[in-house]
Amino acid sequence: DRDLALLVPKNVPAGRVGQAIRDAAGSLLVDLQIFDLYEGRGIPEGHRSVAYRLRYQSHERTLTDEDVERSVTSVTKRLREELGVEPRG
Repeated sequence: DRDLALLVPKNVPAGRVGQAIRDAAGSLLVDLQIFDLYEGRGIPEGHRSVAYRLRYQSHERTLTDEDVERSVTSVTKRLREELGVEPRG
């Protein structure tokens, strides 16, 4: 599992963010859940913090940290470029 906290512009629906994550993560992503939503102190105006738990799994082999990190890098790049979403923290 990998947790990803994101600063999401309020005009970007969480479902759109989730779909972009699925599209960019590749076939090793087997589950995606929102586990935290926060607006308020410490969050830039016009944004909200949304935290996702990404679950990776392969039935053919044991995944390495590099496998997961490559996917997460692809996800964050796509979110930044397409939706203006940035990692939080």
